Amino acid sequence: MITDADRRTRGAEAREDFVRDTWYPVLESKRLGRRPVRVTRLGRELVLWRDAQGQPVAQEAACPHRGADLSRGRVVGGCLECPYHGMRFAADGTCVRVPCEGKARPIRADLRVKGYAVRESLGLVWLWWGEQREELPPLPWNHELLGAGTGTCTATLTWNVPFARVMEGNLDLHHFPFAHRRWAPGMGTRLDPYTARLEGEIIHTHGVLRENDGKPWDGRSGFSAEIRVLFPHLLLARFGSLTQTMAAATPIDAENTWVVFRYRSQLPLVGGLVAWFLVQMEVRLIQPEDYALLRASEPRHPVRQDFHLVRADAGIALWFRLYERRLEAQRALLTPPHHARRSGQSS
Repeated sequence: MITDADRRTRGAEAREDFVRDTWYPVLESKRLGRRPVRVTRLGRELVLWRDAQGQPVAQEAACPHRGADLSRGRVVGGCLECPYHGMRFAADGTCVRVPCEGKARPIRADLRVKGYAVRESLGLVWLWWGEQREELPPLPWNHELLGAGTGTCTATLTWNVPFARVMEGNLDLHHFPFAHRRWAPGMGTRLDPYTARLEGEIIHTHGVLRENDGKPWDGRSGFSAEIRVLFPHLLLARFGSLTQTMAAATPIDAENTWVVFRYRSQLPLVGGLVAWFLVQMEVRLIQPEDYALLRASEPRHPVRQDFHLVRADAGIALWFRLYERRLEAQRALLTPPHHARRSGQSS
């Protein structure tokens, strides 16, 4: 039986532009200790905490009793205790204690908190956003993403920029000599050679920014970058032969995005220091300039038809094609059949 709450949830999902059936990183592992942590991700207010075995748990932040913020509570005996009335919830969402009722009275079955599947890997907590299944797919690119180990440095950002705009910026190589000219003096402005191709749901791009001398590329000069994006939100990039970076974008809501990125340098002995320096450059110099430009770009929620793309935007065009196809398919699944018929009749 479909309840009114189910209908409201389905209606909200039909309006969301979040790609589903995907693992999203939602928090750095080191930020989740003994105390619950509240985050907003994918339009939901969530509380993250660790159970008795130290495993991460993700649940709705509002207590099902009367809506208190569970992130203000505490973890007791491997359960999350509400700060308002002391009710305790297990990792599976079941209410296991109602102090005001005593121990003898049965606990009503619907007094449970909604949970989400989470896994922990590579120094991040990942949340499954999609239909629950008996067996969820493995974490994406788990064997290729950069772990939080020696020679790496990680940072996070919260941007008042919609998810699609963030991903557009992540795939943009030819903006660098202009948006960041103070930090890259003399960098060439011609993107040649440049290739972009789609392999399944992986966008492969490679380009060289060099001087516009009218000559074919000599195979050595210029700034070379390889960027791969596993749709919708994971990026791996290589700059030269010794430096790699990964980035992931997770929607906070329709207007804001959480970004985590990590640098790794393979230079012996000083790799960690180099990675730290590169992250500091990004956080203090590069990203603020990108943020200002993306936040001011119009329209705020673009579609491909809003752009007049050039050859150097081929990777962006591929991403938007995948994005629009996926959202169209999701909306079709989430729209009730009778609503679809009415819409068709009215047109």
